[in-house]
Amino acid sequence: MTRLETERLYLSPLAEEDVAEIHAMNSMEEVARYNTIGIPSSMEVTRTMLEPVIQGKGQGNSLAWVVRLKSDRSFVGEIGMNLKPERYRSGEVFYSLHPTHWGHGYAFEAVKSVVDHGFSTMNLHRIEAGVAVDNLRSIKLLEKLGMTLEGRHRKILPIRGEFSDNFHYAVLDIDRQ
Repeated sequence: MTRLETERLYLSPLAEEDVAEIHAMNSMEEVARYNTIGIPSSMEVTRTMLEPVIQGKGQGNSLAWVVRLKSDRSFVGEIGMNLKPERYRSGEVFYSLHPTHWGHGYAFEAVKSVVDHGFSTMNLHRIEAGVAVDNLRSIKLLEKLGMTLEGRHRKILPIRGEFSDNFHYAVLDIDRQ
């Protein structure tokens, strides 16, 4: 898997040594607020969840990177893409950042890098993203990236024991020309 680089960030393929930082981040209530995996009960749960991606045997071709600052290599978060079967030339991007790095534009920079990589290097036709309807920061990010709101899925996201609505966004290769 390819290492990506932006002006301020390194995106490196997820590795075993990243598990502890990802576990700590995903154990934070504010990070788990809109995710469907919930707060992991232990480091072993996080390791088990990440192991297929680390070993390159991700479900349906999952790609994942750890995001670090270039300036001091500090952990910023994680980002990934789940690829659909090859004939669709499509993937769904997902991301999660440590709250200390919210509001600095790192999410935009990292997601843009992965989307650009998907179109330019992987020859994808379509990149999608789902977002809880109350997650205003992510909605703003996806729209800034040029993604189009395509619909609303009612009561589809299992979040903290209840089902939440989800907005479905996408950008096509032809949208970026």
